[in-house]
Amino acid sequence: MNAEPLLRRIVRAATAAKLEVIIIGNAGAALNGAPVTTLDFDLFVRDTAAQMPKIRAFARHLDATVLPAASPMSNLVKVENEALSLYIDIIDEPSGMRSFTSVRRRGTEVRLGDSPSFVYLASLKDIIESKKKLGRPKDLAVLPVLEMTLDEQTKLAQAEKERGSRS
Repeated sequence: MNAEPLLRRIVRAATAAKLEVIIIGNAGAALNGAPVTTLDFDLFVRDTAAQMPKIRAFARHLDATVLPAASPMSNLVKVENEALSLYIDIIDEPSGMRSFTSVRRRGTEVRLGDSPSFVYLASLKDIIESKKKLGRPKDLAVLPVLEMTLDEQTKLAQAEKERGSRS
């Protein structure tokens, strides 16, 4: 399954709702070039409680439902549209990630296809740190692949830098 159409739809909905998000999790890792798959999308926002009007507008643009948090103390909001197989976790305090601003600063802006809208993508390094902090078996299982991808990207960037300095 190609997730790009769903991602484009998510970006358009976030833009329309004026909801600033950063893609994290395995979807973020895949967009960073890691050979991983996922069935859901994890989005980092500043403050889920304060952002609820925008999150509801975001869900409306996706014809999706906002599901109540698992507990009143939870910082996780789920947005789902089963007909589209669209499952989104909106998180305001991802494990291992510092502030929204610092994660955004280390990440990159991504445009999908010919869309005029962009979304922020967390760095692979931040995604790796988050998965380490979470420590769930499913996160630990994917860590070697993510770390190998980051290592290869670092080597390629270094080689490119060395080629550039010789010119």
